[in-house]
Amino acid sequence: MALAVGWAVAVAAVGAIVSLFGGNLSFAPGACERLEPFLASRIVGQELALRQISDAICDHLATPEPSRPLVLSLHGPPGVGKSMFHQLAAQAMYNRHIRPDLRCPGLDCAGYKVLYGMDYTANERQQQHSALRASLLQHLRQAPESLLVIEEYDKLDCPMRGFFRQLLESRQVANVTLNRAIIVLESNLGYLELHDLLVRAGDRSRISPEQAQRVLKDMVFERWLAEGCEERSDTLKMVGLVSFFLPFFPLERRHIRQLFEMRLAERREELRAARLGGLLWGPEVVGFLAEKVDFDGDFPIEGAKEVATLMTRYASRPLRLWAAAQQAATDRQRKGSGGGGGAQPAAAAPAGRLRVADSGAELTIEAAQALA
Repeated sequence: MALAVGWAVAVAAVGAIVSLFGGNLSFAPGACERLEPFLASRIVGQELALRQISDAICDHLATPEPSRPLVLSLHGPPGVGKSMFHQLAAQAMYNRHIRPDLRCPGLDCAGYKVLYGMDYTANERQQQHSALRASLLQHLRQAPESLLVIEEYDKLDCPMRGFFRQLLESRQVANVTLNRAIIVLESNLGYLELHDLLVRAGDRSRISPEQAQRVLKDMVFERWLAEGCEERSDTLKMVGLVSFFLPFFPLERRHIRQLFEMRLAERREELRAARLGGLLWGPEVVGFLAEKVDFDGDFPIEGAKEVATLMTRYASRPLRLWAAAQQAATDRQRKGSGGGGGAQPAAAAPAGRLRVADSGAELTIEAAQALA
């Protein structure tokens, strides 16, 4: 119990320290224009959710005095982009310029707060409630333009759900106003319903926003009603306080291939930025990596979670060795041109071609051609 309470108090303390030293507590100008392109460049297969999210946030930001907070409920299996969405959204919304070195979570996204740890034992409950409530109200007081995320919100017990209902209904509690906040409720609940909806439709492009919303809203209502925390009318009110129920569908094989293409393109840009040539690859490389993912039919069992692991396992070493070899060659060339009548410009580093090794068990890299 002491550990759990200490954790919650530590969360509050960290929030206070971040705010004490400043940080980006307000949405930056141009947030709407940055948001959708940035999300689309990093998340695949979730066009239906991302389009609605972007439009909803843009409308909310464009309203000088919103009457209520924007509440988004995200549903789907692990590894399909739910957590990545709010991490990326925080970078785009609190910063005019998105950079790899942003401290986010941290000072560069000080208005962004994620609440974890909602599932705890009965004897911890009262102290956890008090600590989390204090932490949440303190953050909202310091950052009226908060991006507040409640992970696994379906696991909220009755008292905490009652607190959040009160918070959303009144929009002002303990001198805290929520009307400019964006609240994201995140849950793995609904995976089977979305899987069945996708299978019946045959293609995610055939599923309308209204179909997905109805399935998810009904599911959450029935789940909460069965728990018996409040009267049916209060359960209806709680569900009605959610602005959008948004589907994050299971990914498919084609999305995994797309993600590997994106990760390889990122590695190519890293080589170019370091003036170490570039990177070429063919579809057989993407196929090699994609076949290492565990699938259930056309659906990756862990969503996109294996992509980073497999890039490290099969691509990182040959790329690192290639980059080191190119750097060594560049250094030798510079030293060789250092004497005599003036240094000559170094020749452009050749591109490396990533390919499947003859053994078929690994990837290797070899010189392809010099980049212009």
